[in-house]
Amino acid sequence: MRFAPILLAVVIASLLGACQTQQQDNIPTKQAALTPGGVKLNLVKDQTTQAEVQEAFGPPDLVTHKDGQQIWTYDKTNFDWEKRSDYATLILIGQGGDRVRSSSRSTLLIVYFNDKDIVTDYRLSAIKY
Repeated sequence: MRFAPILLAVVIASLLGACQTQQQDNIPTKQAALTPGGVKLNLVKDQTTQAEVQEAFGPPDLVTHKDGQQIWTYDKTNFDWEKRSDYATLILIGQGGDRVRSSSRSTLLIVYFNDKDIVTDYRLSAIKY
């Protein structure tokens, strides 16, 4: 019967040892096309219209004008994180804690339109850190 308390402690530790994970990904569904592949699929120089750009990427974050061209800028940053808590470590070893992993993706898309609202050029920059 000496093993009963030890067995009980092991069972409790096993039940509490399950890891908790939380994830967050802030990519709105409309903005999912704002990736290098999505841009390549949705933008064709001298063919794609402003309406098609807005349908694919949503409204621009900034609209400017230069030399008779309208310029739309999309600047999106997405933050992903994962929080993990190991309760078994806390009980069996006497210490533990939360571990958090995070990463960010920053995408900058600049689209140039002519006076007929057709894409003449675009620039894309995507960074993950």
